[in-house]
Amino acid sequence: MVSPADIGAEIPGAANRLHRVLRLYGSNGSARAWRQLFKYLCRRAVRRPVPEYIWLAPTYRCQCKCPHCYSDAPGRREHVELDTGVWKSVLEQAKQLGVLEATFSAGEPLLRQDIAELVRHANNIGLLTRISTNGLLLTRERVAELKAAGLTQCGVSIDDADPEVHDRLRGVPGAHRRALEAIKRLQDAGIECQILGCAARRLIPEGLERIVALGRELGVMSVFFSFPIAAGRWEDAADELLTEEEKAQVRSLRDMKLVHLEIPTPRYRCCVVMKSMLFVSPSGDVAPCPFTPFIMGNIRDHTLGEFYRLYCEQMTITCAGHCPLNRPECREALKSRVEAIAASLNS
Repeated sequence: MVSPADIGAEIPGAANRLHRVLRLYGSNGSARAWRQLFKYLCRRAVRRPVPEYIWLAPTYRCQCKCPHCYSDAPGRREHVELDTGVWKSVLEQAKQLGVLEATFSAGEPLLRQDIAELVRHANNIGLLTRISTNGLLLTRERVAELKAAGLTQCGVSIDDADPEVHDRLRGVPGAHRRALEAIKRLQDAGIECQILGCAARRLIPEGLERIVALGRELGVMSVFFSFPIAAGRWEDAADELLTEEEKAQVRSLRDMKLVHLEIPTPRYRCCVVMKSMLFVSPSGDVAPCPFTPFIMGNIRDHTLGEFYRLYCEQMTITCAGHCPLNRPECREALKSRVEAIAASLNS
């Protein structure tokens, strides 16, 4: 039974989400995007499964060496990247599935010379578009190019409000200054901007509060914090995972408009459990989310529709309030379900 306290805990997240959705669709200004939203809502109204996001990793290449990087993991360093035509096909398949938003991340997506072309294609077919970046390549010329392509929003990573700490963690002198300059250029161009941060234990709570204060000072649309996940460079770093008390401290920072979280309440189920996302790697491997190291198959061999149908049928794991990768029993269940999907596709 849902208690009044549970309902009260959900209100800030729901209000925050509504605020962001309305702002993004308003700034996007595309009739095609509004039509895609209408179709999505109709499918949800009749309880038809539909993913909300497609998370695309055009490249795992990056100029930074962040200690919490999920992309820098065995098997993710050597690969042949999909060409522009294949990525456009993936975007079109995502639209047919009913996806609302295409997120370009990884790695540093701006290292791909065709990123503006991919953003333009996604925008032209009615998808909202988002880029997650370290900000190093967001020159005025690149920002203008992305604005012309129809980029809806851009997330710039900030690991610490202290420039010296941020630069040390990123391994790039001046990275903090250049990230703030990138945010200013995005805002000047009229592109919605958010700060992306990882709620590392060392930041709780004062360090996170300083990042939030920086976001308010800069006037960004939102500040988004993810919890540490046992993936990539932190796969074997159990001491980096947060306790329930630490997660509660992070969750206390949420508000109605600015601050939002990947897993905002102890009752919240992640994108894998909710089946709200699909991830495609630079080489075309498909997984339930960008952190999951288990692969269902490759986009060159099967369509997104095939992956998602089996995903909905066979991804039966249950967990709430945390990433499945952070609990051994959930991690094993996730691996087992992904392997079953892969076997079904290859049978």
